[in-house]
Amino acid sequence: MSPIRSTVRSIISAAVVVWALAGLASAQNILATISIPTASAGQIAVDPALQLVYTGGGPLAGSSLTVINSSTYAVVTTISSSAGVSVDMKQDNFWTGSGGNVNVYGSNDTEITSIPVGSCPAAVAFDCHKRYMWVSSECGTGNDPVWIFDADTMAMVGSAITPSGTITTPPVASNNDTLYVTSGGTSRMITANGVVSNTTFGTVMAIDSNTYKLFATSGNNLQVISAHDNAVTKTATLTYTPNAMGVNNAMAHIYLLNSAAGKIDVYTEAAKKLTTFTMPTNDQPNSIAVDSVRGLLFVDVFNTSSQTWSMLVIQDLSTVRLCGYAGSCDY
Repeated sequence: MSPIRSTVRSIISAAVVVWALAGLASAQNILATISIPTASAGQIAVDPALQLVYTGGGPLAGSSLTVINSSTYAVVTTISSSAGVSVDMKQDNFWTGSGGNVNVYGSNDTEITSIPVGSCPAAVAFDCHKRYMWVSSECGTGNDPVWIFDADTMAMVGSAITPSGTITTPPVASNNDTLYVTSGGTSRMITANGVVSNTTFGTVMAIDSNTYKLFATSGNNLQVISAHDNAVTKTATLTYTPNAMGVNNAMAHIYLLNSAAGKIDVYTEAAKKLTTFTMPTNDQPNSIAVDSVRGLLFVDVFNTSSQTWSMLVIQDLSTVRLCGYAGSCDY
């Protein structure tokens, strides 16, 4: 060990507060802050192969979708009148809502087709095994419908499904012909043949499609659920209710957004807390997507001081120095 490194370590050991801050800094690395329109703050999707990230606004009128190069951090384009987004990485297409239509765009950001559905399509979820694109309404009328599309033919599968109640969070598609959605304050699951039933757990916010694990919030609890049988396998008690979650399926990390505190908690898929990422001053994290290939988080944040939105690009270094974890550097 060099004398300089030895001195630095001695200083850190002597100052508990400095040590704590250094620990947080070593766990995360904010690579970029990218300004985005207020109208584009909402659901996020990533295409790691094209190194593009898409952030699509919510169900409000005037929402937009901003496309960002996730390598250079430059804004590629902004598409007006767009709500929600998901990516079909086999075709390199992205799907979004627009007014009463579901729109499909190609990798060059050119519209391929527009499918009229009515009822405010505003969130999109993809089942890559069945190649279903699920689209949900968020009109807030108390009876928001859900539609299924064949990602290859871009044709609607069946007819609109009404789970009953207002949908307020983006649904999550599992790779077993099932969509998990909370509508009217009740957690429900919808099968591809249109059967709606209530679940025994909370609002599903993320999935690891490799391990078939679902991640839900029930009050101030994180729940880990097996998508095979919908059984809750792990529960962790929190001090807050996460407003969104993301998953790195290569590192088996779950990211829990705590908007009010300006933090993101990092857990393992076994519901063990690893660390906390602290956002810049006044930044509140609101939505997230993860590039598991490069270990990057893309987080839409609202700055309460400037009243502006931006996207943070965060590198997850939380387990790089830990032996025995996925993503650690073992030589």
